[in-house]
Amino acid sequence: MSREKRPRTELSSFFNQNHGQSSRQASYRSTLLRNTHVTASSYIDIGDCDNVCEFCDAFFWYDERAVASSTRHRSRYTQCCKGGRVALPYPRRPYTTIIHLFQQADFMSNIRAYNSVFSMTSFGAKVDDTINRGSGSYVFKISGQIHHWLGTLCPPPNERPHFLQMYVYDTENEIANRLHPFSLGGQTSLCPETVSILLTIMESTNALVKLFRTARDLCSSSDVPDFCVRLYGSRDKVSYDMPSQACIGAIVTDPDLTCTQFDIIIRHKDGGPQRINKIHPLYMPLQYPLLFLYGEHGWSSDLYLRGDGNSRDKKLTMNMYYSYLLHDCYNLYTLLLRGGRLLQQFIVDVYICIEESRLDYIRLNQNTFRADFLQGIKDAFQRGDTDGKDVGKRTVLPSSFVGSPRYMYKHYQDALAICRVHGKPQYFITFTCNVKWPEIERYLSRYPSLKSQDRPDIIARVFHIKLRLFLKFVKTRKVFGDITADLYTVEFQKRGLPHCHILLWVAPTSVIKDACDVDKFISAEIPDPSVDHHLYKIVIDLMIHGPCGLLKPNSQCMVSGSCSKNFPKHYEPETYFDDNGHIHYRRRPTGSL
Repeated sequence: MSREKRPRTELSSFFNQNHGQSSRQASYRSTLLRNTHVTASSYIDIGDCDNVCEFCDAFFWYDERAVASSTRHRSRYTQCCKGGRVALPYPRRPYTTIIHLFQQADFMSNIRAYNSVFSMTSFGAKVDDTINRGSGSYVFKISGQIHHWLGTLCPPPNERPHFLQMYVYDTENEIANRLHPFSLGGQTSLCPETVSILLTIMESTNALVKLFRTARDLCSSSDVPDFCVRLYGSRDKVSYDMPSQACIGAIVTDPDLTCTQFDIIIRHKDGGPQRINKIHPLYMPLQYPLLFLYGEHGWSSDLYLRGDGNSRDKKLTMNMYYSYLLHDCYNLYTLLLRGGRLLQQFIVDVYICIEESRLDYIRLNQNTFRADFLQGIKDAFQRGDTDGKDVGKRTVLPSSFVGSPRYMYKHYQDALAICRVHGKPQYFITFTCNVKWPEIERYLSRYPSLKSQDRPDIIARVFHIKLRLFLKFVKTRKVFGDITADLYTVEFQKRGLPHCHILLWVAPTSVIKDACDVDKFISAEIPDPSVDHHLYKIVIDLMIHGPCGLLKPNSQCMVSGSCSKNFPKHYEPETYFDDNGHIHYRRRPTGSL
């Protein structure tokens, strides 16, 4: 599909959503913030994701607009196509059969396995499945790096074919070969009919599969010399047409005369598996054939931003490319955002690629980053490496790299500077994401086959908006008094949900001096259901620890027979400060639970 503008119909008929304000109330962790002026009806609803980018038709919430370039009558968004500078072809709509498969619960629960059945490269990573033990939502977690490996066209003697080899070798028993790694005792959770349907569709649509089928036909011929399959490592900078088999790769007999630096040469029989470079345009299509059904090119270093003047000389970065893909667009169907658990794996894979690319750049430009620290000498003394034999070649990570020691040290110094000016903070608040926020539920109602865990991008976007609105609410409504400074950090829980730790500094007139003043803002008691049933339900559903102890001795918080979080807490008739300055909240045996 070309880049011309698509016709739009009325957005109201497309969404058909309830735009009314919800009465649900956000909650906080560990303790409950109390303010008599804030009621359940004051919940801030950010509305529906029905604002459309004027360039690429990507959906946004109104609060995601670029404030500096937006006006009252025209909202602009830059997180998708950078204001129209990212120009990529729209994906073609998949077959109706594929769409129906992506709507079936059995298929979606095993989509990662079905993708592995047809994957042409092996996914090399330490996948941590222990995190999915229990009743929580599914999370894809790895440890370390990710490698994509590609083998030869034919397997070694007396070995079964794997991955790419199943498109070329022993195709008479192809279905059985593909299901064999997923069979246990002759039983498999995958459906052979579904595998057969997917194979038929990919043979007719996927350019990579067509190329490897051609190699299979050559392997069956007796008078064909030894050959290789060459997958091109570059793409045309100007042409954004949908790729064809001819521009994906070629079958050659003498690859050394024509190959370039990033071309992939797949040998017939000789040679072992090779690691695919992350900047190859077929890096993702080879690994995720169910998401890239037509075998189209992915990101390439030959892609440039669209524009006039010098902007043409700016390359399209990997981060810009995948940010563009991870946005729903109006009147456009894409399999990528409906991939469920496979989308989680894809996002993790993409993140690792982006991080490795940044690290490669830092490693190749050490002379620039090491100037301030005299090539690591100062770092060595700070670490205590005074002996010369302990000082080796180091790769210095600058403070601009998120998570690096200098990044953490710089923010630590900023926090100390705030404390030096404003004193110690008054409030420590944990703002936690809730997947049952009405905005998330309304968005996911457009995709009945998906759960909140299947769209981590939407959860992160809504949480970011909510966090900014919460900070604005605290400052403007002055629920804690006049806020003089704030500091926060965003982390992710074991189940993938984000939460934020916030420190607040208040004016001297709003500082809590007596323990009884704490009860005006914080309550550690279960609300009375007869007085405030709505708040009572929120606390019971979202803020109760456990069960643990005798009720559930195998709970994760149980250590040596007792709760590591010290639950249940002791009853306290009044709030007080102990000798060490620690506060003990009022917990009266009200009998509400």
